[in-house]
Amino acid sequence: MSVDVTEVGLRFEGAGIVAMWLGLLLRGPSAIRSRHQRGLWIAVAAAAITMTLKRPFLVDVASQSAPAFDVYPLATHLCGVLSSVVVVDFVMVTMDRSRREWLHVGSGLAFVCLVMLGLRADPAMSVDRFGTAGSSFGYAFWLIVIGVHLISNGVCITVCFLHRHRGGGEVRAGMRLFGLGSCFAGLCWVGQLLQLTLGASWVTSAAPFAMGLFCLSRATVLAVPVVSTGRRVLRDMTVFRRLWRLWRDLVSAVPAVALAPPRPLPLELLLPRGPWRLLVYRQVIEIRDAILVLRDYAAPELPSDPLAPSGPSGGAAEGELCVVRAREMARMLRTACRAKHHGQGPRAGSAALSSLGGDDLVGETAFLILVADAYTAAPPERPGTPVRL
Repeated sequence: MSVDVTEVGLRFEGAGIVAMWLGLLLRGPSAIRSRHQRGLWIAVAAAAITMTLKRPFLVDVASQSAPAFDVYPLATHLCGVLSSVVVVDFVMVTMDRSRREWLHVGSGLAFVCLVMLGLRADPAMSVDRFGTAGSSFGYAFWLIVIGVHLISNGVCITVCFLHRHRGGGEVRAGMRLFGLGSCFAGLCWVGQLLQLTLGASWVTSAAPFAMGLFCLSRATVLAVPVVSTGRRVLRDMTVFRRLWRLWRDLVSAVPAVALAPPRPLPLELLLPRGPWRLLVYRQVIEIRDAILVLRDYAAPELPSDPLAPSGPSGGAAEGELCVVRAREMARMLRTACRAKHHGQGPRAGSAALSSLGGDDLVGETAFLILVADAYTAAPPERPGTPVRL
């Protein structure tokens, strides 16, 4: 059974176009509100519209009407040139290039030339997916279209390559994916040029695969913020889950520090009461406030402040010391919670706590995670266990 490579390529390209539209729909509400993401969304939307207009079934529909058959190819290529201009403008704005008059003037001249040539050329010259130029007007038309796309993709590739290390991880990933998509599109238009000048027939079969990869790369660029947000949410959910038991026991012992009473962990994970980052922040604040109360119920028998930082962080010895301090703190909190639940009053001397595990929220959260892990890993105490004072 023979396989039609061109048909397979068109199907692959169609899947890429669908992926682009899905990304545009998912990212549309947030991207339109964001000044920094709006340009990228518009650039990808212009490319998606152009790729959709070139689909064979739409060309077949347009060919059923003679007036539409004459105008549709020209409109399709004008839309493609417009999408290239939008992409270059987006890249220039991203790179803080304020002088873009040359781009606007050049694109305006290209549009005028394409309209004049397109109206005088043989209509059939642009109906085929990679059609041939049947006249000098059609030949010039195709040279301008190909030239505009090659220039725009070349600019995008160059800028993305030069700035591939700029910004954070999300920006770097977006730049590299955007440049990769421009590479695929550039290869397609190089093939288009070879077909126009040398009659390379293999381009018709190979080009849909390149454009399908282009569409997928553009869709992936849109998905980068979604993936980054998902990773942050998953990380915050993990921190919330690891702190949950310690937080639940401490706010149960000191209810006054809790904004709202804890719920079962599955319910907290399935129906969060706010953004995960704020929920973790609330946990840390309430654990800290509870510790400040419970330290008056713990025996002051620790040899040193278990939470005071010492020495530079990051070394193996410092990490082992933090683990030891976390275990000491977990034991102290268990003792304090039991004393509080048994109705015992504050002690005359409280456990020494001059700090809460770090100089900032990140360090404090990291230490409390160690405390929560040690607290959770301890074997459950049997009812009636006496409190050591």
